[in-house]
Amino acid sequence: MAHSREELIAIRRSVALVGRFSDGLLRIGPFRLGAEAALSWIPGVGEIYGGLAAAFLLTQGLRARVPLHILALCAALMLGRTLINAAPVAGPLAADALALHGMSAGLIVKAIDRRLAEMDGAVRPAGWRRWRGLPVAA
Repeated sequence: MAHSREELIAIRRSVALVGRFSDGLLRIGPFRLGAEAALSWIPGVGEIYGGLAAAFLLTQGLRARVPLHILALCAALMLGRTLINAAPVAGPLAADALALHGMSAGLIVKAIDRRLAEMDGAVRPAGWRRWRGLPVAA
């Protein structure tokens, strides 16, 4: 089922919102903290939130027909963060430094942006070619 431009934009907005909420509510210098960082200090709650956010992002990515290799990368990043967070004390500290849900949301948003550009008939800049689905300078 092909999505309309409006549906893709709505999916994009929801993915970007979850990414910002998870990892970008508060910026302190180069560091970003979000709901996930705060919840990771409550045993079990951080993992539940992380799992639900990951499931939402991946489901939205599937709905938007994001390439599977991007969704697999996102799943690996978010699973890695959940596993790191499970380690006592040092886990949440390390996990808070990694904005992996936000990064995954960014990857999904970029893939949706590419689909939107293709729908608009956008042409890649001269000198660019595709290599394994990613734009690479020629």
